[in-house]
Amino acid sequence: MSDNDRYAMLIGVSTYDSDRYHDLPPVRADLHYMQAVLESTEIGMYNACAVVAEPSRAEMLHAIETFLEERQPIETALLYFSGHGEFCEADGQLYFLTRDADPDDLPGTAVPAEFLERMLQSCRASSKVVLLDCCSSGSVVQGWTAKGASKSDAQPAPSTLLHPTGVYFITASDALQAASAMAPAGSSLGTSRFTGEIVEGLRSGRIKDSGWITPDDLFTYLTAQMVRAGVPQEQRPTKSTIRATSSLPWHAPWRGR
Repeated sequence: MSDNDRYAMLIGVSTYDSDRYHDLPPVRADLHYMQAVLESTEIGMYNACAVVAEPSRAEMLHAIETFLEERQPIETALLYFSGHGEFCEADGQLYFLTRDADPDDLPGTAVPAEFLERMLQSCRASSKVVLLDCCSSGSVVQGWTAKGASKSDAQPAPSTLLHPTGVYFITASDALQAASAMAPAGSSLGTSRFTGEIVEGLRSGRIKDSGWITPDDLFTYLTAQMVRAGVPQEQRPTKSTIRATSSLPWHAPWRGR
């Protein structure tokens, strides 16, 4: 574990009070292995990660607000979420579902993407990276609201809310699609595909032979892995680098020859 200017918050929701949402067992592995690679002194070199597992709406709101408000201008902030995402037709908003999310009252029981955008906008960290492993997560980088778990066939309207600047986003899928819950081929970690590819790539050194791994390196690697695996275009990662001028490096582990 390190003592430096790198801080990460990892949020995961694998179980839900409502029986209308299916549980996501891979989320528990997602949190475990993301924490391991980020805190590794040979890879992420982050300070001890703040891990928020199975939060309620109130707990997740408080955790995000506190984490981002505490960041200083010289610091790096990484925010990761694994769980369900759902579009609410009533207000045209994407929501991150918490343990106590009620499908009949998402505005009152889940975390809106607009809240995340506002918190990121006000965060003072010089480098901000967000990794979203949930359905319809691409909405935050494409400027569209998204369906998530909604079964409506209606196309969502463009959103003007989700345009945070100075943040590097990498998401598991585009704005209108479910993220793949399948683990990467050959992986025994029990993670989702998106998170598993990140973890396996960082641990193995396949993302880059040596030196520092940037978010662009990670996105290029993830895309190549999804193409190689035959993942449909709409279920491949998306990114946004709107005014994200600072890089967020990880160290590429030496692999030996």
